[in-house]
Amino acid sequence: MNLYLSQFKRGWSHTAIYLLRTRSNEPAHERYAIYRMDYTPKQAAHYLHNLTTILAHRGAVSTPGRLAYAIPNQPATVHDLLLQKSHGTFALVLWGERFTGGADTITVNLGVRCMAVRVYDPTVGTSPMHTLTGVDSLTLVLSDHPVVVEVIR
Repeated sequence: MNLYLSQFKRGWSHTAIYLLRTRSNEPAHERYAIYRMDYTPKQAAHYLHNLTTILAHRGAVSTPGRLAYAIPNQPATVHDLLLQKSHGTFALVLWGERFTGGADTITVNLGVRCMAVRVYDPTVGTSPMHTLTGVDSLTLVLSDHPVVVEVIR
């Protein structure tokens, strides 16, 4: 998931998965695929599906809004990407790159008191893990995968 988010943030409009499923005559390559040779999804396939489901939205943004968020003392291993849905809701995607273990605890200042803030973890599912109301900041622990913070002002 981190690769797709990083590439999108860099302005790439397309990023391809090299190996959805390996060929039956190359079983050693199965470790690189996101589907097993019997076509059942691996965890990576579930995670990617969950991320795209959480972020999915039909409709275009007619007038882009602004969310003056800040991450004080943002570690070099923490990345952010702000997206907006057509009805004005923001999706702030945050991901860490602590691939050798550990985590970063960050505070996200949202710049305004929000009606609701929902926190999603694509490695768990597509429902919010937490819902906060009337907050202008939140603290998160980021490790090796993204979380999506849905901001409703």
